[in-house]
Amino acid sequence: MPDSDDGRCKHGEIADWCGDCTASRKGLPGLVWRTAQGEVYHRKPTCGALQDGQRKARQSGRRVSEPERVALTVAMSEGLAECFHCFPFDVPPDAKPCQVLVAGTWVDGFLLEWRRGPDNRWKGLVDYRWQAQRKRAVMDQSQLRSDTDRGN
Repeated sequence: MPDSDDGRCKHGEIADWCGDCTASRKGLPGLVWRTAQGEVYHRKPTCGALQDGQRKARQSGRRVSEPERVALTVAMSEGLAECFHCFPFDVPPDAKPCQVLVAGTWVDGFLLEWRRGPDNRWKGLVDYRWQAQRKRAVMDQSQLRSDTDRGN
């Protein structure tokens, strides 16, 4: 929120460009991941889109740098955009990052809500990345796990 009429936030920055204010307004993390040659920032270094980009760069003989963790304000000041797969535009900020089992592979996703199924089992409405696209589906509890519970 601007503190004055000139559109500045409580940090003295232009309100729309303050990473701290934008982060809290959008529910973004304070720290994100980027690569030296990248054009976007990511929620985590294991983002499938980030890994795909690095794999393609290696295959074409381009230089690949390791992801590094930086403050969101740094990434924004460098003109980096949000990764479409890490920060999908139609997923609410309070959605919980999770892992979704699709075709035998655990992929990154977001749990939007829990529902009780007709079989009395819990089902999660999830949004996830699959084959370079965003998908939305209701998945059984056995096909979901916490983003921090990566016991492959």
